[in-house]
Amino acid sequence: MGKSESAYEDRFIFLADGRRLGYAEYGVPHGHPALFFHGAPGSRHIHADMADIAARRGIRLIALERPGYGLSDAQPGRTMLDWTDDVVALADKLGIGRFALIGFSGGGPYALACAYQFPQRISKMALVATLAPLDVAGVMEDMSPAVCGLFDLAYSDPGKLRTTFVALASAPAALVQAVSATASDWDKAVIQARQAEFETDYAQMLRGGVEGIASDYELYSRHWGFLLEEIKTASHLWYGTADCNTPPVMAEYLSSVLANSTSFMLPNEGHCVLYPHWEEILAQLV
Repeated sequence: MGKSESAYEDRFIFLADGRRLGYAEYGVPHGHPALFFHGAPGSRHIHADMADIAARRGIRLIALERPGYGLSDAQPGRTMLDWTDDVVALADKLGIGRFALIGFSGGGPYALACAYQFPQRISKMALVATLAPLDVAGVMEDMSPAVCGLFDLAYSDPGKLRTTFVALASAPAALVQAVSATASDWDKAVIQARQAEFETDYAQMLRGGVEGIASDYELYSRHWGFLLEEIKTASHLWYGTADCNTPPVMAEYLSSVLANSTSFMLPNEGHCVLYPHWEEILAQLV
């Protein structure tokens, strides 16, 4: 199929309320459509080797930025379900009817929201190291204390949370270092090997400041506004057994409530399973 099309960087549409929604396209223009929802932190930037794999697999990969990230304007007072309107607007604009979804880490809850709100548009869904609802008993027990602390701040003191994120994200390299500092040794090795790609990713994210990630954490820390038990979309769950950001108990919970799910548990791997297993994820999805 050749190299991924990378000339689509800095694309955006204007939504009905006047906000700008940023996205980027990779892979092949007329391939199988798959929408990618980034983590928190994250952006529309896809690592070069992953873009090439999408092209080889014949996939039209579209990476969207949530409000406040990168090119996307902030949306004060938003809910998780509000995101589904943005996704439908972009899919309609691009002439895409049905598509696959990939939700990584903090992007996973938004993929679940879409599967709840418009299941008829989604063919399959990959939930990779996805966050589970934090009000479920026991899901945070094996989580990194630093990550737990951010969620506690998001719930109790959103203003202080924003101050904390501003300090952590003074520059892309500083944010990469902050993410790596609380990660498992396995994750540290993945991050180090992809340092330049992560810095590019976070540099794009920070074009919108920290409002995107701060508002995400606030939404994660409260009830999401929909029932996971009502989701019937075919879902593949990918988790590392040594993940301390979204620990395996989250996979256990999601597999117990998602009626049509299959779990892929990766022994001794951590949170960054998206990167070494990208081709397997795409192969199962499309």
